[in-house]
Amino acid sequence: MTIPEGLAKRIDLLITDANGVPRGKTVESEALDENHLPRMAEAVLFQCIHGDYAEETMDSFNPKDEDLILSPDWSTYRRTPWKEEEVGQVICEATDKDGDPLPYDCRNVLKRVLARYAERGVTPIVAPEIEFYLMSAPKRGDQELEPGSGFDGRDEFGGEAFSFDALDRYGPFVSYLQDMSAAAELDLSAVVHEVGAGQIELNVKHGPALGVADQMVLLKRLVKGCALEHGYLASFMAKPSAELPGSGLHLHCSLQNAEGENLFALVDEKAPAALRHFIGGLQTYLPEAFLLLAPNINSYKRFAGDRSMPINLEWGYDNRTTGLRVPYGPPEEGRVETRVIGADANPYLMIAAILSAGLLGLEEAIEPTAASEEDCWELTTNLPDNLDQALVNLDESTKMADLMTRDFLDVFASIKRNELQDYNIRISSWEVSYLGSML
Repeated sequence: MTIPEGLAKRIDLLITDANGVPRGKTVESEALDENHLPRMAEAVLFQCIHGDYAEETMDSFNPKDEDLILSPDWSTYRRTPWKEEEVGQVICEATDKDGDPLPYDCRNVLKRVLARYAERGVTPIVAPEIEFYLMSAPKRGDQELEPGSGFDGRDEFGGEAFSFDALDRYGPFVSYLQDMSAAAELDLSAVVHEVGAGQIELNVKHGPALGVADQMVLLKRLVKGCALEHGYLASFMAKPSAELPGSGLHLHCSLQNAEGENLFALVDEKAPAALRHFIGGLQTYLPEAFLLLAPNINSYKRFAGDRSMPINLEWGYDNRTTGLRVPYGPPEEGRVETRVIGADANPYLMIAAILSAGLLGLEEAIEPTAASEEDCWELTTNLPDNLDQALVNLDESTKMADLMTRDFLDVFASIKRNELQDYNIRISSWEVSYLGSML
């Protein structure tokens, strides 16, 4: 893609690692040459959240520690209006020296899945709702995160879902975030105060899956920048405190044909065959790839002892106790909302996992269980309840691996095993508090 005119003086070239963390380099726009694109260590795609690298993955896929090519997708170019300097940002595709997409670049994983939909003449349309906390800026050695106070200095105590008064306590931050989102051309459609103290939910306007995933990456970056400007830490951690509700991500999904018609449009307020089969695929195959929806040790603590999120893949019409919900509304807006995703999930990977599972459901014409009209909080689940089990499920996956590639899933699993090993050798505050003094 040709380098456009009118770029900012400096450009942030971005890719995301396996954890969804934006990484890259800032370059002078005048120095950009489409025939000699910037390079970066390919090892960044194998980087763990604690900064180490999954050695077994490096040995298998990048033994020479080579470079990758940062190939900008200029359709994603945005300003970074929260920065004082004139800086732009663009999401890049990671390619090898021959210009071929690297299979373990997360964005390329989603593009591969979307190509399968394109072969069917179908475009997935998604709309995310993502939660996060505004926390007091932590200091090194802090044992836990604390919700940030409102601009008036008052602390919150939680339980104020959808409260305008609670949202107004963070008014300067919220207004700044909305203004910066508009300036960065991000389609932020709604802001809501959630249940937890200092917990906020953002809704992104629906659109084609890749473009929405790109916006989610840029939006999370913007949120963190805006929070920093106001003295907060914005955290998308799934369970930042035992006393606070977890932060989730709900993804609404429908399918559009070449004529722009919604294949999930309800018929007499009921799901058509395409929507049922998509849901059947989610029920059948998401347990295999749940690691992509709940990717961290902390992710599984969100499901323990808290009734504020679904814990299974039951489905129903306007039933918020199910993991898969078909909202009521105009028939042409038929869709399924996946409600078990953590806010800590990589946007590209969680969308790729959902679309892969749904595609398998369509191809195999899988009928889901009966739509539930009951409270599903207490029902059993086949979802993994910890990172170890999620890793086993991913290793045993075959059909999902065919869609997202075995190579990528092995890379991702290797990174997560490294993180789990690092976690297991560290001494927690619980051990210090109880075992240190009692034994």
